[in-house]
Amino acid sequence: MSPVSQGRLANELAGIRALLLDVDDTIVDTRAAMVTAGSVALGALWPDLAAHHAAMAVRYYEDPERWFPRYASGEVRFDDMRVGRIEEVARAFGVATPEGALARYAKAYDPAFRGAQRLFEDVPDLLEVARGRRLPVALITNSAAAPTTLKLEALGLLDAFDAVVTTDTLGFGKPDPRMYLEACRRVDTPAPACVCVGDSLAWDVLGARDAGLRAVWLDRAGTGTDENVTRVTSLHQLTSALRAA
Repeated sequence: MSPVSQGRLANELAGIRALLLDVDDTIVDTRAAMVTAGSVALGALWPDLAAHHAAMAVRYYEDPERWFPRYASGEVRFDDMRVGRIEEVARAFGVATPEGALARYAKAYDPAFRGAQRLFEDVPDLLEVARGRRLPVALITNSAAAPTTLKLEALGLLDAFDAVVTTDTLGFGKPDPRMYLEACRRVDTPAPACVCVGDSLAWDVLGARDAGLRAVWLDRAGTGTDENVTRVTSLHQLTSALRAA
């Protein structure tokens, strides 16, 4: 496991003019929210399987057929992605997909998901320091506009960011270079002066670097990687480095 290097982090942040943040599992605990809400929504589809609802929701989140990356690339629509994941869960648990599954799922899922939103505790300090340094902060997410707005509204953060770029913005998401460059454009900052931060090594770090940005991997689990990347295990480390810059 490569160590977290404060010197390397300081170099990555030197002279930056804007910060791009991923949303899911970077600033909000999306896994926990999806499992909580998914248990409710899948329970609405299969009420007789109460003992399995949590496991079904975990499987939906883990998405073994990779429906979400297909949605992020623009290959399938948001609703088709949801249907595909519901049907995969049904096959995995040996049950039939009920009539009107998508509408029933969404009706139960959306309010439960709103109520399950939680901001990671290391986010407010980072936003405060960015504001103090007059650094524009943009969100860049492979989620759609509607669920992203839902998350921000639920957390009281709807007006907290200078720009929000979702898959609806261009019709696709990360790691397409145009996604990162659009976020840079919206904060009026050239790519080399922007730092992208997120939990996905492929989407938030390698993709961002390929587009000409700097990048920091948020490795909350401390798993490490053989990739030559700048890594932190908490946004507190990023905040401290910004304070010292």
